[in-house]
Amino acid sequence: MTRISLFFTFLLLMLASPGRAADTIEVSYTGTDSVGIQDDRNLYFIELLQQALARSGKPYKVTMKLRGATHARQMQMVVDGLTDVLWDAPGPEVDKRLMPIEIPIDKGLIGWRLFFINADDQALFSKITTEAELKKIPLGQVKYWHDTSILRANHFNIVETPSYSGTFKMLTSKRFNYFPRSIAEIWQEQKNQQSMLTNAVIEQHLVLQYPIAYFYHVNQNNKVLAQDIQQGLEKMLHDGSFDKLFQQYNGDFIAKANLKNRHVIHIKNPYMSDDTYRHFEHFWFNPETRNTGESSSPP
Repeated sequence: MTRISLFFTFLLLMLASPGRAADTIEVSYTGTDSVGIQDDRNLYFIELLQQALARSGKPYKVTMKLRGATHARQMQMVVDGLTDVLWDAPGPEVDKRLMPIEIPIDKGLIGWRLFFINADDQALFSKITTEAELKKIPLGQVKYWHDTSILRANHFNIVETPSYSGTFKMLTSKRFNYFPRSIAEIWQEQKNQQSMLTNAVIEQHLVLQYPIAYFYHVNQNNKVLAQDIQQGLEKMLHDGSFDKLFQQYNGDFIAKANLKNRHVIHIKNPYMSDDTYRHFEHFWFNPETRNTGESSSPP
């Protein structure tokens, strides 16, 4: 056999190899906006994405590109094709620039908010029973977050902050009285931010709730990826693995929140229409019904 024949034989064997790296389809995302610490807030969304794409039968590999990017940069990276997937709540900017996969992947858990407060403020919050009373108390929110727009539209007393980590520092400096965080985030953050939460605790009496949820978003031209994620999530919903994974990652957080013994203050999200809310009604987390993350199939 000539050298040329040997070369082409080798080339054909490489092309036929099922495990060759060229077959891998990389799907990238940006990590959390914190750096230098162990931050597990995204583990559920990463695992859910991996399992959904695995059901496509294609050799997808989910990878992180970087951590510490602002929300605006994370979105721009998907627009520019530098990363592939962003999990985010709907809003005017993200709706205009990216394509959503229309399944609320966190069941709206992000809209159930407990508060970081300074320990000596618990008595203040224990007296609150109405939305009007809560609105009078200054809260801290990162300027560019969706939740900031929702709270501003509901006329809360907001002190805008420049960054995620800076908000913790401003809380303990008593620039405001509370920092609302979702049930799915606050317990991990309490552990992660110990060095900054010197006198801060999780408030014990209240929970603030508004309709909002995370969705996967992709570049508007990436229709194949959008379809594969959508179909994968639908398969997981029907075989029960979606709810099982939700419970695996969030069940302990929900139980720890002790919602049945908290006073709930509901507010509206002006950026979500009643029609949109009803469209996803069977997905929403609700501690007063059976829809609490336990395994179930969609109607």
